[in-house]
Amino acid sequence: MLDTYQKKYTNNNRQFVLIDKTGIVLESDQTLMKIAFGHSIFELHPFFESLTSVFESKEEVNFYGIHIPFEDQLFIVDIKAAPVKEGLLLILKDLTEHYNSYQKITQTRNESVIKTELTVLKNQELAERERFKNSFIQNFSHELRNPLTSIMAIIEILGDTEMTNEQLQMLDFLKESNTNLRLMLEDTLSIGMIDAGQLQIQKGVFDLHKFFELLIFTYKAKAKEKGLKFDCLWDEKIPKLVEGDRLRLYQIVTNLIDNALKYTEQGSIQFDVKLNQKRANIVNLRFEVTDTGVGISEENKDAIFESFRQVKSNGTTKGVGLGLTIAKKLLLLMNSTIKMQSTLGEGSKFYFDLSFEYPLFTDSNSELSSKARRPKIEAKHLDQKKYKILLVEDDTYVQTTLFKILLNTNRFKIDLAYDGALVLQEVVTNNYDLILMDVNLPNLDGNQITRLIRDFPFKNIKNTPIIGITANAYEESIAECLKAGMQKVLTKPFEKDDLLKLIYKILK
Repeated sequence: MLDTYQKKYTNNNRQFVLIDKTGIVLESDQTLMKIAFGHSIFELHPFFESLTSVFESKEEVNFYGIHIPFEDQLFIVDIKAAPVKEGLLLILKDLTEHYNSYQKITQTRNESVIKTELTVLKNQELAERERFKNSFIQNFSHELRNPLTSIMAIIEILGDTEMTNEQLQMLDFLKESNTNLRLMLEDTLSIGMIDAGQLQIQKGVFDLHKFFELLIFTYKAKAKEKGLKFDCLWDEKIPKLVEGDRLRLYQIVTNLIDNALKYTEQGSIQFDVKLNQKRANIVNLRFEVTDTGVGISEENKDAIFESFRQVKSNGTTKGVGLGLTIAKKLLLLMNSTIKMQSTLGEGSKFYFDLSFEYPLFTDSNSELSSKARRPKIEAKHLDQKKYKILLVEDDTYVQTTLFKILLNTNRFKIDLAYDGALVLQEVVTNNYDLILMDVNLPNLDGNQITRLIRDFPFKNIKNTPIIGITANAYEESIAECLKAGMQKVLTKPFEKDDLLKLIYKILK
């Protein structure tokens, strides 16, 4: 029985062909290919012409992977050529399925290798882009911080002078706008942390009504430039002071309003804040931004929240950029979601709900003028002597503003150094109560100078308090300053009050 099966399955993939010395087919079992008897084997395929060498050698020869097309079918065979008395015995073993499977496996493997290599290259490209982005953000941020520090300081100095009520109001708006610019600068460094899940919501008490007034002041002018109308309405029952992340709220709302302005050519932009619920000391508000712009089609309502995604409307490419993506992700961090209603050609409405805590009782004097509310930073617990400070700063604008801030207190004598190499000469020849040290200096940077001062053999020099001032706000950079021996580090831009508080605290 086994012999029967062996014969059945063995013969299915083998063919025996007997040819004479001239290549004429004498016999064939016709298992694979129907070869006509009496015809030359050389006519079947040019390969068989190479068999003449086998006749001469009189030894068995094996040929592997021979492709023979026959009657619209391709056979891939291994051929054994054995010299016999009649001429040559050819044994054709059909391995078409084997070779095809092997070829598929090889192709799959090669494609996998290529895909892996492409993935590596893509990851390298993405890593390079990330390095470039981080380097650009860091350098861009660094260049902005010095002028922004000067602007903030000048605003503070102006605030201490006699001004009319109108000037005070304008100064408040300028200060508020500058604060937003500062916060957005910080956000430029941290926004990439959203996807990494490292961005934290920072809560603080802020004036929500003043927040609305700033938006009105800012966007009425912007809308007017485009010939549009901008209105902001809020429920009178909304608390004045609330606790939440003002920066993130500002970023979300301004992204939505800026987006509405960008894609509205005529009509109006409406920003409304409605009271959803008020219970105990929690208030839930709905924020809505409505425009009469180009609108969004149904098929693009999901796509607009993708980063850098653009949609087409009436043949014109329109995009919502990154703003809606950031707004959506920030709201997710704040346990909320952004929603939208839009009709193509008629306009859109974006809205979201947020909860805030608020104090049940507020100070009755909260309506005092902004100048009266501004706390005066005093050198409490310090004796009446004037302290000597070495100001190390190479930017002339920052020099001027810091110099003015310190002189206005009437508590300090100030020396100035603008080059890292000159600092050591100053600390050796003078006794200082404190050093304000810019980190980025020519010749020797602030960290190098601090290490040298800490290594001085003279106790009165090596123990001099040093406050670092840097435009590099990365955590590792601040940590490096502290490791070098600085007591504290202020990142540019900073408030005048923050600087004075820190100086008084260290001198105390």
